[in-house]
Amino acid sequence: MPPDDPPPASPAPPPAPLPTPAPAPTITPPPNLAPALVAASTASSPAPGEDPPLILSSPDDILLAAIIARGEAPPKAANNIPLLATLFLFLALGGLNWGWKSVLFIGLAIALHELGHVFAMRLSGYKNVRMLFIPLFGGLATGEPRELDATKNALVALAGPLFGLITAALAGALAFYFAPAPWLVQFAWVSLVLNGFNLIPFVPLDGGQIANETLFSRYPLLELIFRLLAIVGLGWLAWKGQMWILGAVVVFMAFTTPTAYRRARLVRDARRDLSWQTRPLDREAVSLLRAMVARQFPDVAPTKYERALPDHVHGLWLSIRKRFPGPGVTLALLAGYAATCLIFAPALAWFLVRFLERPTL
Repeated sequence: MPPDDPPPASPAPPPAPLPTPAPAPTITPPPNLAPALVAASTASSPAPGEDPPLILSSPDDILLAAIIARGEAPPKAANNIPLLATLFLFLALGGLNWGWKSVLFIGLAIALHELGHVFAMRLSGYKNVRMLFIPLFGGLATGEPRELDATKNALVALAGPLFGLITAALAGALAFYFAPAPWLVQFAWVSLVLNGFNLIPFVPLDGGQIANETLFSRYPLLELIFRLLAIVGLGWLAWKGQMWILGAVVVFMAFTTPTAYRRARLVRDARRDLSWQTRPLDREAVSLLRAMVARQFPDVAPTKYERALPDHVHGLWLSIRKRFPGPGVTLALLAGYAATCLIFAPALAWFLVRFLERPTL
């Protein structure tokens, strides 16, 4: 792997100046901060020996308080209504398009695949882990990491297809050793195809996420090239397979690529300043991060992303302090991914073809 920072040519160019903070938009404090702001603004002068009251007077103060409140917020209460609603739509629309028998096998394979991601997220300490179905397309597992760690991200991405292939292998083994039930064989084939597709190394598929987290995400130019290759590859697959929802994903990726590249370069430049790894999240840091957000969206007025500004700033803060695997862990992750793609999945396909009759859905 190439080094993170190649040695500069001699003589070394002067260091780039820190970005100048952009004009700060007026930020409406979150509801959970309103009592603190009122109390701070109406507090009387402190008594001798007491600390002065906290007065959040500047936009950076309010933004900092919103980010801290976001990071320290307890997990949200479980809400299964979105899961059940998307599952109903997935089954209804899928049944009308693919047939009611097929959609049950596809839905079960997707659910087990996404459960693999969910289990890995919970083991990695993610907050607010959720699972949803995407009608006529697939599923989605989301969560909020407490910190960004490329190793954990890669393991979470690998957990979905790996768990899906394991369940497919168990179904095939049950059909072979105990009861040659056609539905077990049908599920094994559907799960094999679905999880094999997700192992293709194109972002945002799981295989692409694994490769990007282990190899490319720390180098903006390589990440851009990898993203463009994924756009071309997935675009071809969407065209040949007439998968129009996948085509919409490709269009969205192409549209957001310039912004993603600008963000990656800003994060890379900030990582080169080692002080960011020990800098506290204070007013000065928030001011610099706000300026980076303005540079990420140079053609957008700050008022347009005012409501999402805490999320953008917090995301940059986590990305700058993101941890990456060393050479040994990188090789281990790639070896696990390669073994899943080149050994486990082909061996399962050989077993199903050799010992079990391929059903017609």
